[in-house]
Amino acid sequence: MRRKGTAVRQTDNQDRVSATPIVSLLQRSMKKSMFGSLGELTQKEVSAEQLLSRIVDVMAAELHADRATIYWLDRRENELVSVVAHLPEIDAIRVPVSQGVAGYVARSNKVVNIKEAGEDVRFWPSIDDETGYRTHSMLAGPIVDDIGRVVGVVQFLNKQNGEFGDADEEKLEELAAQASLLLRETTLSRRPKYINRETTEFPALVPQENFNKVVGSSPAMRLVYQRIHKVAPTDATVLFLGESGTGKTLLARTVHHNSDRANKPFVHVDCTTLPQNLIENELFGHEKGAYTGASTKAIGKVEAADGGTLFLDEVGDLPLAVQGKLLNLLQGREFSRVGSNETRTADVRFVAATNRDLETLVAEGRFREDLYYRLRVVQIDVPPLRARGRDDLVQLINHFVDQASRRHRNPIKSLSAEALDALVDHSWPGNVRELENCLEAAVIFADSVIQKGDLTLTRRAHASRSEFEDMPSLEDLEARYIEHVLRVHDGNRTHAAETLGIGRNTLLRKMKSYGID
Repeated sequence: MRRKGTAVRQTDNQDRVSATPIVSLLQRSMKKSMFGSLGELTQKEVSAEQLLSRIVDVMAAELHADRATIYWLDRRENELVSVVAHLPEIDAIRVPVSQGVAGYVARSNKVVNIKEAGEDVRFWPSIDDETGYRTHSMLAGPIVDDIGRVVGVVQFLNKQNGEFGDADEEKLEELAAQASLLLRETTLSRRPKYINRETTEFPALVPQENFNKVVGSSPAMRLVYQRIHKVAPTDATVLFLGESGTGKTLLARTVHHNSDRANKPFVHVDCTTLPQNLIENELFGHEKGAYTGASTKAIGKVEAADGGTLFLDEVGDLPLAVQGKLLNLLQGREFSRVGSNETRTADVRFVAATNRDLETLVAEGRFREDLYYRLRVVQIDVPPLRARGRDDLVQLINHFVDQASRRHRNPIKSLSAEALDALVDHSWPGNVRELENCLEAAVIFADSVIQKGDLTLTRRAHASRSEFEDMPSLEDLEARYIEHVLRVHDGNRTHAAETLGIGRNTLLRKMKSYGID
């Protein structure tokens, strides 16, 4: 029997989980994707919000739905959280898994098609009551991971010019499978594979915080993400400071790909690899005959980046003579090619990075003070790996082992306890780059399980954890920072929460946890 106005797909009197076996669906979706250029987006350092927004827009258009929502399943809270939605009335929805059509889909792993929402007992009207939006027809289905476990729900409201039919149900299943594939090609959807955390699983997705290809969720990295989210949409000049190997180049690309310039060039200039006498030519280009051998004119990196982003890597190594011309470029977006007196303009956004102490270089007269202040409009400090904590290290290990095992076609099952202890005890002076290289070599030499002997950890670089026992923990640092922000805002918790980039209730929980009055 079927309730009036409701269609739940059935096979042999059982609710149907999927129109097609999931493996076949994934193969079909890889061969003929409805998402088009979205696949390219997964190769860039985009935010979860940006990627999911594009996905939900494509899905709604394909099914001719008035609205669409992607919920992610928060297993710890037993709730569905709307991570992206056509929902102008409110910021987000949290639906108990025990409630509503979306909750039913999450519990049952079944597609649900409702012709008239008000006539279905599973419909939860409280959201319509809050938004004032009237839901008539509804189509919802599960998003599953690579082992068939439900990780989310996609929901469509109000079919335009009619009702959702069988063809829409089949298309939903294919779209959901493609969305799952897309997310699995990113670092935004994570499941422990080689190492399991002792306490709980990694969150499947951290919307509006993490960026694709940037791995880590420690307090130190969350501060970096928050600053990037704020500054990326602007044209402000950004300066990344941090040790070699911490991922400054990756974060620079993150700024670009989450800005309005994302479809324009990202031009990388490594200031350490250019011969001193060619730096000016590399940056600004030259005219024909500007010097011996200049048989044709050539544009420089600045012109190549027009409309996009120019990334000055290791800017602290620029010679003083070029620093002055770079300052002019930053101040007025004007420059001249070598061998020309013609002033040119460039619409360029500047991002710079260095592992040098620029304030010390300024004090020593080796870096222009005025250029320093022009570069550090927004300064973002990138933490070393040793300051990011065990959880970030474990996430990075899982990520790099997965990448290397696929690249070198050597399936790895796990890491031994001794190998993990060695990785945790190492001080990582080469930071994330050193970890990546270490694990790539380990994957090449390992037989199924990475052993301690497969790891190339140099004795010079190795340091015992005891060397850091006197250092404050990340929790202590976070507590101190919260106290500092509260003092800055004279104890105003609402303003402090805004500065910290967290909700007021989250701040109150942290204050209680850390014993902050």
